[in-house]
Amino acid sequence: MPQEFKAPLGLKVFLVVVVIVLFFYNFYYVGYRQNKNKSEFFKRAFTTKVISSDSYEGRTIEYQLENGLKIYFLLPIDSKIELQDLVQKSKETYLYNVYRKNNENEYKYYTTYNFGKMQ
Repeated sequence: MPQEFKAPLGLKVFLVVVVIVLFFYNFYYVGYRQNKNKSEFFKRAFTTKVISSDSYEGRTIEYQLENGLKIYFLLPIDSKIELQDLVQKSKETYLYNVYRKNNENEYKYYTTYNFGKMQ
């Protein structure tokens, strides 16, 4: 009969602690990152393009801007915002305007969103 491996109690405790630490670190890091992005978004005035998008935690779509900031939209996206749209925002506000290229390849006003309210 083969001999079973039984992990020592110290190893089991260590693994449980590692899992708990990683769990809390993940929540802390995500919260910290979101708060930093929100704070920077509010402070800055900018005009930048949407350069890429990615699913964020399976519930929202995260759009990366050329200036390093991110904006989020709830699913379904439809045509709320698209890659290469121009985002323009004034200093110390959460409101931002989105401009989209028309058939003449010129940016025209599309809509206004509030970063503080998930769209």
